[in-house]
Amino acid sequence: MEKKQTFSVHTERDVKLTVENIDDIMVAALEGGINYWCSEAEVVEERRCADWGHEQIARGGALVLHDVEDIDEKWELDLEKFLNGFKLWVEQGLDEYGAVQKDGTVDCCQIDAACADEIVQLALFGEVTFG
Repeated sequence: MEKKQTFSVHTERDVKLTVENIDDIMVAALEGGINYWCSEAEVVEERRCADWGHEQIARGGALVLHDVEDIDEKWELDLEKFLNGFKLWVEQGLDEYGAVQKDGTVDCCQIDAACADEIVQLALFGEVTFG
């Protein structure tokens, strides 16, 4: 049986994110969460590691997110930034639906598009800038 890869986020307690968790959060972000400030998510081809854009981050790839208003403004999102954004999201008490379980696992059914947007913004900017 194949062992699932997990990523630890150290907050007041250990949080374990799986590849599937990260993929689910990225789908929520890309398919509605960030679309009001991000016009395009472009795969960094040199780091492409999967077929779909939402699968890049958990597997070590990267996405370039383009600003919806300023065509010259763009930001690169990778796994390290994502994990830091998730950590900030938990530490700032933004997990309003209880996605992080007592045992440190994550229930992505409790992370909607708005939560995914917050995680990505915290990953890129260190704060929720838009919205």
